[in-house]
Formats: sequence, structure tokens, C-alpha cells
Amino acid sequence: MDLANFPHLKDLNLYGTAATGDIRNIHRNDFPALENLSLPATVHGGMYYRFRRVSDVPSFMHAIHLLMQRTSKLFKVTALHWGLSEASPNWYWDGDLGFPPPPFNLRFVQAGSRLGWSWCTYGDEDERYSCEINWLNPEPSSDISGYQTYTEELLRVERNIDFYRGYYEIPTEDEYHRLCEELPRG
Repeated sequence: MDLANFPHLKDLNLYGTAATGDIRNIHRNDFPALENLSLPATVHGGMYYRFRRVSDVPSFMHAIHLLMQRTSKLFKVTALHWGLSEASPNWYWDGDLGFPPPPFNLRFVQAGSRLGWSWCTYGDEDERYSCEINWLNPEPSSDISGYQTYTEELLRVERNIDFYRGYYEIPTEDEYHRLCEELPRG
């Protein structure tokens, strides 16, 4: 059965099922009325999905951005919990160096109308350490009405970019160890 043939389907919740596939195979005209989509980790891009390679993430996030442009509330973006698989060649143990841990999780970032994503550590917003933001759309023009809101929200989301400043993806293990060694010890 091809679920895309249900043009009036508004809520598709397959979380907890054995469904497989790839979220990028959802095309522009599939599910025209869909408002909510929940998929299991067995689907490439489902909730709690783990990426095998860091290099797969930018093109994946671009594809997700295209889906979100079609239906902006299609995903509960704060509840996807995507990250790097421990089976990835890019994953490493932090060696109990402590704090902060490597940024093996992904999050969406929104400032005004601008959407982006970044690698980050796991934790509450105020306790999270983030890499630089990979923006999916351009900065809004300074002469539009929402520009002040954008700049205020940008300051809020950028406050977590400290330890990983200058890194747009996960630092290598050697880079991470060097960053930890440079931390002031109290």
C-alpha cells in the first residue's frame, strides 16, 4: 500500500512500527494535507535516527528544509533527536576529558524567519554547547519588518557557540582533545 495515495491524510504517526525507508523520498506532491509526521529510527530521518557519516548530514538537512518549506510544521523539530551513530568512523570517546562532551547531536536553529542547523551536545538550551550554525536560507534584509526580531533571536541562539566556535561540523578527535586541553582549569 502506498500511503502517499491518501490525499486527505493529516497525521501520519508510524513511530513504534517497523517501517523502513528514507524521509527524502517524500516528494512535493505526496501527502498534500499532511500536518504532522512521526517516523521511527528505522526510517532514514525518523525520530532518534543516527547518521553513519558526518558528510551525509548537510545534503540531508537541505532535503529536510525543502520539505519544511512545503509544510512548515510537518515535524516537531525539537523532538527529532538526530545524532551521530556510535558505529560512525567520525565518533570517538571523549576519554573522560569531561566537559563539554563532543557535539554528536543535531538541532534545528531558528532566528526570525531564518532556519539552520548545528551539531551540539545534548542538554537543555542553556546547558548545550553548539558548533557554528549551518544556515539553510539567507539572512533577511535589514529593511524588512522582522529584522529586529531576527537579530534578537540570533543573539539568543549564538550564545551557545563558545567552546566550538569556528567549527561547522564535529571537530576531529585530535581537535577535540586540543580544545579540552586549552580549557582553563579551576
